[in-house]
Amino acid sequence: MAMNPEARAILIERLKGHQIQREYIAFAEGRAKESRGTWSDWVQLSEDELVQRIVAEPKGAESKEAVTHYEVLAEYSLRGGKGFVTKLRLRLETGRKHQIRVQAAQAGLPLIGDRLYHPKYREPGRGAVPIEFSRQALHAERLILEHPERSGRRMSWRAEMPKDLRELEKRMNSEF
Repeated sequence: MAMNPEARAILIERLKGHQIQREYIAFAEGRAKESRGTWSDWVQLSEDELVQRIVAEPKGAESKEAVTHYEVLAEYSLRGGKGFVTKLRLRLETGRKHQIRVQAAQAGLPLIGDRLYHPKYREPGRGAVPIEFSRQALHAERLILEHPERSGRRMSWRAEMPKDLRELEKRMNSEF
């Protein structure tokens, strides 16, 4: 999105310095213990760099800290007392590969449709039926940053929730 190499370099540094605010909306299976909070974990990529894992303590340069702030926006009770779906707003403090997905799963809130970190999708046939959804129920809603060439000028972009997530939320309100 940078218009020249200088602006690109500034934006990269601000991203590394956690000066760019990124907010997401997610639908997760389960119920949060608190209505808001912070997930702070050490994560480490697998050797093939396809899967992120939470590790108990940092293990050299390959472990990175991942920090995500969450807020519960809504809770939906599944029919027949079969659990809950939670709508979350998530704000990244750091930006690690699959950060939201692995931290949400670790917190007992795996994302609907996440075939990598949600055990119901990963291990089909184990009795539990996952909620039908064709992709991860995750949406990049907002980006806020300071203009790279105009000091003090904050810029903000908001993306409307896509149709499939709006339909999922509508299902949560009517079917469950």
